Amino acid sequence: MSVAEIVYVTVVLAAGAYALVRTLLLLGITRRLRLRSVEERKRFESVRTGTPLDDPKTVARERGIESIEKHFSVLRRLLVPLIVLITLLLAAPAFLGDSSASTASMFGAVVAVVLGFGLRPYLENAVAGLVVSSSRLVRIGDTVRVDDWYGTIEDVTATHTTIKVWDWRRYLVPNSRMLQSAFFNYSLFDSFQWAYVEFFVAPDADLDEVREIAVAMPLRSRHFSGREAPAFWVIGIEKDAIRCWVAAWVDTPSDAWALTNDVRTELLREFRRRGIPLTLQRHRWVPESAGTLGDTRGTEPPAPPRP
Repeated sequence: MSVAEIVYVTVVLAAGAYALVRTLLLLGITRRLRLRSVEERKRFESVRTGTPLDDPKTVARERGIESIEKHFSVLRRLLVPLIVLITLLLAAPAFLGDSSASTASMFGAVVAVVLGFGLRPYLENAVAGLVVSSSRLVRIGDTVRVDDWYGTIEDVTATHTTIKVWDWRRYLVPNSRMLQSAFFNYSLFDSFQWAYVEFFVAPDADLDEVREIAVAMPLRSRHFSGREAPAFWVIGIEKDAIRCWVAAWVDTPSDAWALTNDVRTELLREFRRRGIPLTLQRHRWVPESAGTLGDTRGTEPPAPPRP
């Protein structure tokens, strides 16, 4: 071997060793951060609810730790041989003659293309899973909304992310799509949320009375954080209705779900008690104390609840 070939092989091997060490260090640091995040997390539910599990918090924490260990074990088994193989392929031409080097290069290129096409989905999701994990886009226990599914991150594997939906079903999303798609993460920097309820009142409703009732409803809920007084807005004036919002601070996404349910329930009760007409979808609802019910033909079913 010539001096130039010796230098080339030395540089390639040194670069491969550096890449291997940096990869292992990155995996180790990210793994420790993820484990600490799961161990310190106090809440793993998107909705406060009963559960058939004796200790759901402990079960969720153990599943999260097991998931992280498996995920990074698979990544190590995938990335370490890959880095070693690439390093050896780059260094091989220095040990072969010109003709042998050309043949080896062509063979290596063909193998790389075949493996690239065959393993592309797996490698794409594995790399995306590493990026998602190391960038802290989502962590196990985070409350998210992906493709209109609301739940918590239960597992991040080498190929997909598992979301435990609020009704305990599991929604599986490929890591590559998690990296490419937009989604809500309600726990990314903090868990506070300004939860709101939207409702419609008839145009002839007394807005001062409506405001008084609306801002009082969050105060009746035990999930209200008390950080700031509830707010009320008129955000739209439509042909047959006035569109209103009432909002209040909560400490967690699960508290937001519970508070909005409390506010909706109490609003309906109080409006019924006071005889304040509401506009629901395309028909007007008038309490019996204020008149007969309106025609409900042509109505649409309500949308699923949102936090």
